[in-house]
Amino acid sequence: MGHDETEQDTQILERLLGEVRRALAMEVAFVSEFAGDRLVFRAVEGDGESFGWREGDSAPLDESYCKRVIDGRIRRVVPDARGEDVTRDLWATSEAGIGSYAAVPLVLSDGRAYGTLCCASHEPDPWLRDRDLRLMERVAHRTVRALEENELL
Repeated sequence: MGHDETEQDTQILERLLGEVRRALAMEVAFVSEFAGDRLVFRAVEGDGESFGWREGDSAPLDESYCKRVIDGRIRRVVPDARGEDVTRDLWATSEAGIGSYAAVPLVLSDGRAYGTLCCASHEPDPWLRDRDLRLMERVAHRTVRALEENELL
Protein backbone atom coordinates (compact mmCIF):
# COMPACT_ATOMS: atom_id res chain seq x y z
CA MET A 1 0.00 0.00 0.00
CA GLY A 2 1.43 3.38 -0.98
CA HIS A 3 1.64 6.56 1.06
CA ASP A 4 -1.34 8.13 -0.73
CA GLU A 5 -3.54 5.08 -0.02
CA THR A 6 -2.57 5.09 3.67
CA GLU A 7 -3.33 8.81 3.88
CA GLN A 8 -6.69 8.28 2.16
CA ASP A 9 -7.57 5.45 4.57
CA THR A 10 -6.71 7.67 7.53
CA GLN A 11 -8.93 10.39 6.10
CA ILE A 12 -11.83 7.92 5.81
CA LEU A 13 -11.52 7.02 9.50
CA GLU A 14 -11.14 10.67 10.52
CA ARG A 15 -14.27 11.58 8.54
CA LEU A 16 -16.28 8.79 10.22
CA LEU A 17 -15.00 9.78 13.65
CA GLY A 18 -15.72 13.45 13.00
CA GLU A 19 -19.29 12.59 12.03
CA VAL A 20 -19.89 10.81 15.34
CA ARG A 21 -18.05 13.39 17.45
CA ARG A 22 -20.04 16.30 16.04
CA ALA A 23 -23.40 14.47 16.20
CA LEU A 24 -22.88 13.65 19.89
CA ALA A 25 -21.28 17.06 20.63
CA MET A 26 -18.23 15.37 22.18
CA GLU A 27 -14.65 16.67 22.30
CA VAL A 28 -12.91 13.59 20.92
CA ALA A 29 -13.72 10.39 19.04
CA PHE A 30 -11.32 7.52 18.55
CA VAL A 31 -10.88 3.97 17.33
CA SER A 32 -9.12 1.70 19.79
CA GLU A 33 -7.55 -1.67 19.06
CA PHE A 34 -7.10 -4.38 21.66
CA ALA A 35 -3.50 -5.54 21.17
CA GLY A 36 -2.52 -8.10 23.80
CA ASP A 37 -2.77 -6.37 27.17
CA ARG A 38 -2.71 -2.88 25.59
CA LEU A 39 -5.32 -0.55 24.18
CA VAL A 40 -3.87 1.20 21.12
CA PHE A 41 -5.29 4.46 19.78
CA ARG A 42 -5.52 3.71 16.03
CA ALA A 43 -7.32 6.90 14.96
CA VAL A 44 -8.10 10.02 17.00
CA GLU A 45 -10.28 12.93 15.83
CA GLY A 46 -10.89 16.09 17.82
CA ASP A 47 -9.08 17.23 20.96
CA GLY A 48 -7.36 14.00 21.94
CA GLU A 49 -4.35 15.92 23.25
CA SER A 50 -6.36 17.36 26.16
CA PHE A 51 -7.05 13.76 27.29
CA GLY A 52 -3.43 12.72 26.74
CA TRP A 53 -4.44 10.54 23.76
CA ARG A 54 -2.50 10.50 20.49
CA GLU A 55 -2.76 8.21 17.51
CA GLY A 56 -0.37 5.28 17.99
CA ASP A 57 -0.14 5.68 21.78
CA SER A 58 -1.28 2.88 24.05
CA ALA A 59 -2.55 2.34 27.59
CA PRO A 60 -3.12 -0.70 29.82
CA LEU A 61 -6.19 -2.48 28.43
CA ASP A 62 -7.51 -3.70 31.79
CA GLU A 63 -7.68 -0.13 33.14
CA SER A 64 -9.56 1.21 30.11
CA TYR A 65 -13.21 2.14 29.77
CA CYS A 66 -13.17 0.32 26.41
CA LYS A 67 -12.41 -3.08 27.92
CA ARG A 68 -14.91 -2.55 30.73
CA VAL A 69 -17.64 -1.67 28.21
CA ILE A 70 -16.91 -4.81 26.18
CA ASP A 71 -16.98 -7.12 29.21
CA GLY A 72 -20.09 -5.42 30.66
CA ARG A 73 -18.57 -3.86 33.79
CA ILE A 74 -19.69 -0.38 32.70
CA ARG A 75 -22.53 0.78 30.47
CA ARG A 76 -21.85 1.83 26.88
CA VAL A 77 -23.07 5.35 27.72
CA VAL A 78 -21.68 7.16 30.77
CA PRO A 79 -23.20 10.67 31.04
CA ASP A 80 -21.32 11.57 34.26
CA ALA A 81 -18.14 9.56 34.78
CA ARG A 82 -17.17 11.31 38.02
CA GLY A 83 -20.68 10.86 39.42
CA GLU A 84 -21.02 7.10 38.89
CA ASP A 85 -19.63 4.53 41.30
CA VAL A 86 -18.27 2.21 38.59
CA THR A 87 -16.21 4.94 36.86
CA ARG A 88 -15.51 7.56 39.56
CA ASP A 89 -12.35 5.90 40.90
CA LEU A 90 -10.94 4.59 37.62
CA TRP A 91 -7.49 5.78 36.69
CA ALA A 92 -8.74 6.86 33.25
CA THR A 93 -11.42 9.11 34.78
CA SER A 94 -8.93 11.20 36.74
CA GLU A 95 -5.87 10.88 34.49
CA ALA A 96 -7.65 11.72 31.23
CA GLY A 97 -10.27 13.93 32.88
CA ILE A 98 -13.24 12.03 31.45
CA GLY A 99 -16.60 13.61 32.24
CA SER A 100 -18.78 11.70 29.75
CA TYR A 101 -18.16 8.71 27.52
CA ALA A 102 -19.83 6.52 24.93
CA ALA A 103 -18.50 3.39 23.23
CA VAL A 104 -19.55 0.60 20.91
CA PRO A 105 -17.59 -2.55 20.05
CA LEU A 106 -15.82 -2.97 16.72
CA VAL A 107 -16.43 -6.61 15.79
CA LEU A 108 -14.73 -8.00 12.70
CA SER A 109 -16.62 -10.10 10.15
CA ASP A 110 -15.06 -13.27 11.62
CA GLY A 111 -16.53 -12.42 15.04
CA ARG A 112 -13.32 -11.24 16.73
CA ALA A 113 -13.43 -8.07 18.84
CA TYR A 114 -11.03 -5.57 17.23
CA GLY A 115 -11.58 -2.81 19.79
CA THR A 116 -14.03 0.04 20.20
CA LEU A 117 -15.35 3.22 18.64
CA CYS A 118 -15.49 5.80 21.44
CA CYS A 119 -16.39 9.40 22.15
CA ALA A 120 -15.47 11.38 25.26
CA SER A 121 -15.74 14.85 26.74
CA HIS A 122 -14.25 16.45 29.83
CA GLU A 123 -17.65 17.69 31.02
CA PRO A 124 -20.58 15.50 32.03
CA ASP A 125 -23.38 15.39 29.47
CA PRO A 126 -26.79 14.73 31.08
CA TRP A 127 -28.36 14.50 27.60
CA LEU A 128 -26.18 11.57 26.52
CA ARG A 129 -28.43 8.51 26.16
CA ASP A 130 -28.45 4.98 24.79
CA ARG A 131 -30.26 6.29 21.68
CA ASP A 132 -27.03 8.07 20.76
CA LEU A 133 -25.47 4.64 20.31
CA ARG A 134 -27.54 3.96 17.19
CA LEU A 135 -25.46 6.42 15.18
CA MET A 136 -22.28 5.07 16.75
CA GLU A 137 -23.28 1.50 15.84
CA ARG A 138 -23.85 2.50 12.20
CA VAL A 139 -20.48 4.26 12.10
CA ALA A 140 -18.83 1.29 13.85
CA HIS A 141 -20.12 -0.99 11.09
CA ARG A 142 -18.73 1.38 8.43
CA THR A 143 -15.44 1.62 10.34
CA VAL A 144 -15.04 -2.18 10.45
CA ARG A 145 -15.79 -2.35 6.73
CA ALA A 146 -13.16 0.34 6.03
CA LEU A 147 -10.61 -1.44 8.24
CA GLU A 148 -11.18 -4.78 6.51
CA GLU A 149 -11.51 -3.53 2.92
CA ASN A 150 -8.45 -1.31 3.17
CA GLU A 151 -6.41 -3.86 5.13
CA LEU A 152 -5.79 -1.45 8.01
CA LEU A 153 -5.85 -4.28 10.56
